[in-house]
Amino acid sequence: AVTVDREKYIGGSDIPIIMGISPFKTRFDLLLEKAGLKDNDFTGNEYTEYGNVLEPKIRNYMCEIDHTEYKEDKLIKDDIRCHVDGYDGAVIIEIKTTSQVHKKVDEYKVYLVQLLFYMYHYNKALGQLCVYKRPDDFNEKFDKKRLQIFDVELDKYKDLIEQIK
Repeated sequence: AVTVDREKYIGGSDIPIIMGISPFKTRFDLLLEKAGLKDNDFTGNEYTEYGNVLEPKIRNYMCEIDHTEYKEDKLIKDDIRCHVDGYDGAVIIEIKTTSQVHKKVDEYKVYLVQLLFYMYHYNKALGQLCVYKRPDDFNEKFDKKRLQIFDVELDKYKDLIEQIK
């Protein structure tokens, strides 16, 4: 359901590509795909599959520690499509699994701009970037010690929001 009609809209995962900060795809390739001139032949890999397995486990953990009920949500507004990993009516969470771990949220710019895009379009001031350090053996057991949680306030990123827009 996440990828249905994806080519018709600008979504959160497109933002780092449009901004020229994605290591996975060029702006030109994205343009060709959105215009229907090139097929998006990426169907997933072991990294995306791992993320699909861990995402609900991380969301459940976030529900427990934040004492709320985060659910996946989708917002379509004009040519914008936001499919968020977790939303409880007030806070949006973006979940990522990666082998590249940093100490500061700003070092996750590719992920941060996606979360900020969602926060802006949902008109929500607060978000959380949840970054899970993927183990080398792809162990699917959730380990809270591998999870970094960064609180993100929209007001602190006015310049970056302008770049995103």
